[in-house]
Amino acid sequence: MKSFRGVLVLLGALPLLVAAGSYLVGEQIEVVALRTLDSQGHAYVTMLWIVDFQGRPWVRSARPTLSWVERIRANPHVELIRNGKTTPYTAAIVETADARRAIDEAIAAKYGRVDRWSGLLVRHDAIPIRLDPAGELPGR
Repeated sequence: MKSFRGVLVLLGALPLLVAAGSYLVGEQIEVVALRTLDSQGHAYVTMLWIVDFQGRPWVRSARPTLSWVERIRANPHVELIRNGKTTPYTAAIVETADARRAIDEAIAAKYGRVDRWSGLLVRHDAIPIRLDPAGELPGR
């Protein structure tokens, strides 16, 4: 009976340990805000990691079905809030193996152990999202 109680205590403490570990390893990283709009024009802000790659900012979604990614699919016009500056962009979801590999490597290089820790917790089939300056043709 005591071992069963110990297992329950451990299982109960596990979410706290994961949250504390995530906070401690992620405390000193760059996080940006990406503002997306739903079909009624309501704005939503999602906090994300970011890398600059091939002259463009890129973000990554852990899963292609997250609500902020669905909003981008419906309306690619977004705003990036980085270092206190808000800039409009057009988001382009790039679901190629080459892009996925390149952005995974760029994020791993920038965020190091934090990215590895996060990958253990939430990443499944991450998709890269390129942010093109608003008004510019995608991919230019």
